[in-house]
Amino acid sequence: MAKKVYRTKKMDAILQTIQQATVVAASSPVSTPLVQTTPVPGTTTPAARPSGRFSSIYLNEQDQRLLRELSLWFAGQGLRINDTLVLRIALRAARPGSALLAAYEEAIKSDQRFKKTKGT
Repeated sequence: MAKKVYRTKKMDAILQTIQQATVVAASSPVSTPLVQTTPVPGTTTPAARPSGRFSSIYLNEQDQRLLRELSLWFAGQGLRINDTLVLRIALRAARPGSALLAAYEEAIKSDQRFKKTKGT
């Protein structure tokens, strides 16, 4: 015994829309498929990797002011620059020595992450 097919107005409308879409698709010009080339054996493409690594750096108000000052100086030189690039430039310009040690001493005094312990 065959199943009864119940048709509704919605089903008829959907079928009519599908039929119209296939007629339009059949009448549209057929695009030529792109020629696919096979890679030469032994050659591989490098896997995509992120360009940088996430890093969280705390900057206090004084450090942020210095960063903006350097950014403005570079802008005055006609260069478009962002904060990350300013930090990278500063790291490359830093050289070991007494000036770097003095900058460390100044920075550690303003570091709020460590509690100051009272001497006994």
